[in-house]
Amino acid sequence: MSHSATYRAVLFGPNPIAAGTEVELEYIDGEYQDVIVLEAVEDTETITRTYKRGHETDEPIPYRFVEEDVAEADGEADVPN
Repeated sequence: MSHSATYRAVLFGPNPIAAGTEVELEYIDGEYQDVIVLEAVEDTETITRTYKRGHETDEPIPYRFVEEDVAEADGEADVPN
């Protein structure tokens, strides 16, 4: 681990945005983050993507895609009656 406040990570997932994209993340209490959550707004929809840290210890630290949630800003709930 370096003495800086950030470390390099690389995101892997099913979409082009996370196809080996390198990012810089901050240490939390001096440790690597185990889970990161990214949000993006595309065409009035908020997309949330969750990534979990891999077992490797050399930077860039790999994070693997685990979840995606798409929520429309003015959408209605899809609840069966």
